[in-house]
Amino acid sequence: MSASLDPAAPDGAVATRRRPCPICREENAGASPLPYGRDGWDVVACRGCGFPHLAVVPETEALVETLAWEAQFAREGARRKTKQPVLHWLDRKTRWRLHLFPRTEGVDLLDRAAPSGPALDLGCGTGSNLARFAPRFTPYGVEISKALAAQADAYARERGGHVVHASALEGIAAFPDGFFAAALLRSYLEHDWQAREVLAALHAKMRPGGLAAVKVPNYGSVNRRVMGRRWCGFRLPDHVNYFDPASLRRLAEDVGFTVRIRWRHALPFDDNLIAILER
Repeated sequence: MSASLDPAAPDGAVATRRRPCPICREENAGASPLPYGRDGWDVVACRGCGFPHLAVVPETEALVETLAWEAQFAREGARRKTKQPVLHWLDRKTRWRLHLFPRTEGVDLLDRAAPSGPALDLGCGTGSNLARFAPRFTPYGVEISKALAAQADAYARERGGHVVHASALEGIAAFPDGFFAAALLRSYLEHDWQAREVLAALHAKMRPGGLAAVKVPNYGSVNRRVMGRRWCGFRLPDHVNYFDPASLRRLAEDVGFTVRIRWRHALPFDDNLIAILER
């Protein structure tokens, strides 16, 4: 596909590609956009299963530098401060609300329930979650950002593991089948236009009985319905998949995982949901 203009990118243009729905594989060329798009990036509902996603996505190479997570995070913060100044101010002044109730994270669930052994953080960023793995795990990571991968690799090697600088599919392929006892996909799967292929590849690399913890924005949340296009889960173009509990379950089960989504980890008023996938 030809390059698509993206005002958020420093050079003004990002190469794109069209992809089928990651849930049911329906081609959605010409599908009517949902009212959540911005800057030429359209969110569509799949004609086959209704899954909200970007049918046209940035090429993987753009995610290495132009749309690297650390750069996009800063741009999105600046955009919201300009476009939604009142909401941005309220959010910053009420961060204490996030500590009113205990917040479960996938790494905590893995520490409690996954068998000991090699543990993968897919999209590991700086390695902050690698550092949270219990000592009984050997930490490994895959990270597409060159700068973040180097930072995380230094920590992982101190504990006998390492970080692969690559896309998810390339990085997962670097490990033998049945290698991992645990895997963490925290705030990752919403970014990957090959979500189905990534989960299928991960399934092959997990040991029988191994657990993967997945955390994604919850498109089914009440807040998304209230806030509309201002919902915090919409980040374009780097959030390309918009899961709710049903669509996440369907995708993971399709590639062979057994899925557990506890009610308290997918509450309708929570902007995120967590699922445990068992090999």
